[in-house]
Amino acid sequence: MSAMTLTLRAAPAGRIDMSGVLPETLGGRTAGDIAAQTVRVDGNPVALGDLFAVTPGEAGAALRIDAGSGRLDCLGKGMTSGTLHVDGPAGHYAGQDLRGGELIIAGDAGDCAANGMRGGLLRIAGNAGDWLGAALIGDRAGMGGGVVAVAGDAGDRLGDRMRRGLILVRGKAGAACGARLLAGTLVVAGGCAGVPGPGLRRGSLILGRTPETMPATYNDAGVADLSWLGLLRRHAEAILPGVVPDSSRARRHMGDLACGGKGEILVPA
Repeated sequence: MSAMTLTLRAAPAGRIDMSGVLPETLGGRTAGDIAAQTVRVDGNPVALGDLFAVTPGEAGAALRIDAGSGRLDCLGKGMTSGTLHVDGPAGHYAGQDLRGGELIIAGDAGDCAANGMRGGLLRIAGNAGDWLGAALIGDRAGMGGGVVAVAGDAGDRLGDRMRRGLILVRGKAGAACGARLLAGTLVVAGGCAGVPGPGLRRGSLILGRTPETMPATYNDAGVADLSWLGLLRRHAEAILPGVVPDSSRARRHMGDLACGGKGEILVPA
């Protein structure tokens, strides 16, 4: 089954909103029909065919976008099924409100990736920007399900107000990692900058490196042997190998006590 392909003709003059350009909506349609679909560049309607060369595919096949520019925003927004490959960088809001399927980004992703994500799998081969897995503007909670795997680094406010799901980062994270985490699991193999977990309510923040400063509102609960880390590691190895620590022993810091203290930060013992 051949995949449909969209190839960017030239570097765009503005930011392109790729909402609605999904394998589930384009599959099986003719090249002319796909080219006539409207997208927006800086808020102005433009035919998809004016921006991309279109190679149609069969219904249910993957969609491949040859991006060549980091100005393609909202890639995979609201996707429920299928596979979307992005050959190159992605703009802001990649995987926003993702419900199912697999979004694969071969380069970096901009800010606010996986905002409002509810299911599916988002893979980022490069780095991710700020607010990954965080809440959409106006929402009380962030990422609510699914898995995000980042092979590089992540920016500031990783997982801010995340309430469910799994985020794996092989590199390091920026400031305020796990801020206001409501539930779910964050794993950052390279550790994070600044003080981790401010306002964390529930859930687990697992750091591969001990931070320079632990928040004063966390209790050191000592070293624990957590068997569930082995289960998590086996699950994560199939998605992004080498992220979850090999040992099930970790030093456990319970908190944030200023917000109920039902969460935890785990660091190497």
